[in-house]
Amino acid sequence: MIKHFLAPSMLLFLIACKPAIKAPDVSHIEVDPALIRFEQEMFSDSNNIDLILNNLQNKYPEFTDVFLHRIIADPQYGNDVILSASHFVSDSFIRGLYTDCQTLYLDFSKQEQQIKDALRYFKHYFPEKPIPDIYTCITGFDYGSFTVGDDILSISLDFYLGDNYPSYHPDIFPAFIVRTMTEDYLVSKSIQALVANYVGETTGARLLDYMIRNGIELYIKRKLLPRSTDEIIFEYSSDQLVWLEDNESEIWAHLIQEDLLMSVDYRSFQKIITPSPNVPNMPPDAPGRLGNWIGTRIVTQFMERNPDLSLDELIAMNDAQKILAESKYKPRQ
Repeated sequence: MIKHFLAPSMLLFLIACKPAIKAPDVSHIEVDPALIRFEQEMFSDSNNIDLILNNLQNKYPEFTDVFLHRIIADPQYGNDVILSASHFVSDSFIRGLYTDCQTLYLDFSKQEQQIKDALRYFKHYFPEKPIPDIYTCITGFDYGSFTVGDDILSISLDFYLGDNYPSYHPDIFPAFIVRTMTEDYLVSKSIQALVANYVGETTGARLLDYMIRNGIELYIKRKLLPRSTDEIIFEYSSDQLVWLEDNESEIWAHLIQEDLLMSVDYRSFQKIITPSPNVPNMPPDAPGRLGNWIGTRIVTQFMERNPDLSLDELIAMNDAQKILAESKYKPRQ
């Protein structure tokens, strides 16, 4: 257990609010992803859902197939996607979500430009990978931002209606999650979904494996969103970031002293790497998934010692122990 920890410092408060990294010039890189407002087409005529679905299937076969069969499929209708879709677009709650999403995101040009800017960095760092088209949709709180293969980046707008949105019931969305269900986090969460698609799942079962895998994901996310603050990148409040900065060495000591780094007991370390208001056996100010923040610190120090390593090569390393050892990680004192 962490027995001694520090109060936030004003200096670190100021540091935490600054964008994280120096970025390369990508103004010459052209990207031209299509923006598909899938929800607008799907809700355009609920009285002719057969025709709407046929048009969607012809225009966007890959996404439509996933959306109908995996996202909004209703088991009570079996394999009848027309009945499922008809029920979905006529449901009063879903139609309310659609109306609210259009009120906030009818004009999506600002978000589209921000995503394009991130995709320029993506093209810079991953020149051989395809630039995905952007699909907006509504899933009824089933999915947030997600990818379909490598060619589609989808954004469920109903996950970004604001931290005071009345339908974000606390039994479904706790306060520490709702805090980031806002317009400010839409682009960041969507870009993280794109990065996660390429980083893939961890192949190890130790806490260290998860920390490094998640650290790689967040490190790359920072590279693609270099003007975003750490509050946006890590989805922490300013106070939480200050606490982490002030207590980095104590956190690291705790992970070592409790033999957590090499643990394969997922339940014992789950809150260290997943969203949670706090972490067991740590001070109440210790935020969930702090292991990912430490993982990013380790990956950053590793990359500083290996400046010629590409992000593709970093992803392919698949050796958390080697990354930790070669990073020569030293937490802030």
